[in-house]
Amino acid sequence: MMDNSLIVAGLTGVTAIAASSLASWLTSRGNAHAARIQVHANRDAQRCEGTRQTRRAAYLDLIERAEAVADGLRGVDSLRSTECEAALAGHRDRHQQLRRAATLIGLEGPSTVEVAASNLLIMSGTLSTALAATAENVSRDNRREFQETLRAYIRLIRPFVDAAALALEET
Repeated sequence: MMDNSLIVAGLTGVTAIAASSLASWLTSRGNAHAARIQVHANRDAQRCEGTRQTRRAAYLDLIERAEAVADGLRGVDSLRSTECEAALAGHRDRHQQLRRAATLIGLEGPSTVEVAASNLLIMSGTLSTALAATAENVSRDNRREFQETLRAYIRLIRPFVDAAALALEET
């Protein structure tokens, strides 16, 4: 008859080897899964940071262009008709630069920032119309209308800045 202790020892050894192999296999699967999760998390974080940096650059460019439009028109109230025409030509150039920056904002989003950029662009076009009227006829009414439009334009810069800052916080 066989010794039962030898059978028990053999079964214990086989069980230990099987348990060790199973634990090793489960650990390697868990490590592989954790590594995949880490890779995905890093990729998502890099993508988010890339989006944030691209948006930030686009937002800053539009803010600079918007302020350039305002700065270029601040002294128009005291200009004569021929000087207003030169200011109008300069404004049209700055307006085109603002249009390009606003188009980029349309690509970058989000919609709240895009709306604020569109409002600036529309008001810049209204400034062109008011400035053209002032260049054509330097009357008190035309100057007043132009100054009111310029003040309205300047007031629209802050909502864009606020929308851009909020969008950057959310990314």
